[in-house]
Amino acid sequence: MKRLTFALLFLLAASLSFAEFNDGKITKFIEFDMTSSTNKGIERHKTLYSGEVGLVSRWAEGLLGLQAYENCFDFTVNARGWLPFASWNFETARIAIGLGGIYHYQRYKKISSEHDFIFETLFRYKSDSGTTVSFSGGYAGKATQIDALKDFVPYIYDKYFYAVMQVNKVWSNGMELYLEHGLHDLYRYPLFASPHYLVGLAYNFDFGLRISSDVSVRIVDGYTTPPYIDSLLVKFATRFSF
Repeated sequence: MKRLTFALLFLLAASLSFAEFNDGKITKFIEFDMTSSTNKGIERHKTLYSGEVGLVSRWAEGLLGLQAYENCFDFTVNARGWLPFASWNFETARIAIGLGGIYHYQRYKKISSEHDFIFETLFRYKSDSGTTVSFSGGYAGKATQIDALKDFVPYIYDKYFYAVMQVNKVWSNGMELYLEHGLHDLYRYPLFASPHYLVGLAYNFDFGLRISSDVSVRIVDGYTTPPYIDSLLVKFATRFSF
């Protein structure tokens, strides 16, 4: 487990170094979020607070995120790199293929802790008109420790696959529309096919400020049985890029 964590952190550092060497310009951002959640399913919390810092360039991306609520917190590291030999530039668009890694840690006080290690492949289409379409999918491993059982069973190990699709449109006046459908989000990594659906609006100011709000629905087993809404979340976020 320590080796996998070191490998992901190394991938993050290598990707960001590669980005600076090849592109020369890196955009940094910091974001603060507040989310209100319905009191349904197993995630019985009302308000979630989270923050993310990230680096984005033409060739790589990196993100660190922390979410906290009541007696639980989540930590996520995400690193992505776009392959130079699998990047095509056209007159009005760019298509790129890449690789990435995610590490997620979740801790429920006096209940359980969870580690997720994800290795993903990426595809992105980005047009000059402001439309971006992204697909990611990969293989994941989960190690769960239950406090009441840890003296007998230190960890419970599981493996699973996942996929995410994102669509983003930014207009010249700063307005932005974004959509997402996936088997996980930034702080939630269910084992089974329990997808989430998200739609959001944002406004981008010229001086780097972005304000946004989105609504997401988390579904329990939405493919093989009739869908059940686990939770409905409304998020408000403020991001500053520099």
